[in-house]
Amino acid sequence: MAWTSFKDVADRSLDEKGISTQVQESLVLKEANYVISNFFDQADQEKARAIYWKDSVLTIAVLCDSLFEEIASQKEQFINILNNRFEDKIVEDLRFLN
Repeated sequence: MAWTSFKDVADRSLDEKGISTQVQESLVLKEANYVISNFFDQADQEKARAIYWKDSVLTIAVLCDSLFEEIASQKEQFINILNNRFEDKIVEDLRFLN
């Protein structure tokens, strides 16, 4: 009898139930918001939030023009930090709602 890792069993179970994409989106949003919390102070954290991820594009809602400009100017660094938290290249681009 071959042993199967818990991760493999969990991944297969999520795929069978059709919710693996939802779980992955939730993880990406959680990590993106964590990165935002490390990038900015408390006041700015409340003005930016990752809200949607689909087809490798992460959408971030930004309520302040100056904060939008700051995130946009550090876009590549933000994407690299976020992708380093995962095994694959999860995010290829950022989209902003301003």
